[in-house]
Amino acid sequence: MGFFDRFRNPATSLVQSPVSPDVDAITPVATLEGGRRYQLNTVGQVCPFPLVEAKQAIKQLEPGDQLVIDFDCTQATDSIPHWAAAAGYPVTNFEQVGDASWTITVQKA
Repeated sequence: MGFFDRFRNPATSLVQSPVSPDVDAITPVATLEGGRRYQLNTVGQVCPFPLVEAKQAIKQLEPGDQLVIDFDCTQATDSIPHWAAAAGYPVTNFEQVGDASWTITVQKA
């Protein structure tokens, strides 16, 4: 299986991380009107890996799909929203979900 093949089949229940094989990359979690929602769990990864994985994962999504990124790297609270804005991807949700963990939802435009 090629590097990008693991992201192409949304029917797959789990897609391995392109950066760290020990971390789940994207998991389809819902079908929405206008797209699908995928979960990217990068909790436990040090920066810049949550951003690196988000960039790799969103490349594989279709326009209208949403990527929900869970992370606990404080630098990513700045780097992920800045990257999304620079790339033209709307941030539809951004919240702190624990003492040192956050979730952000980025929609592929």
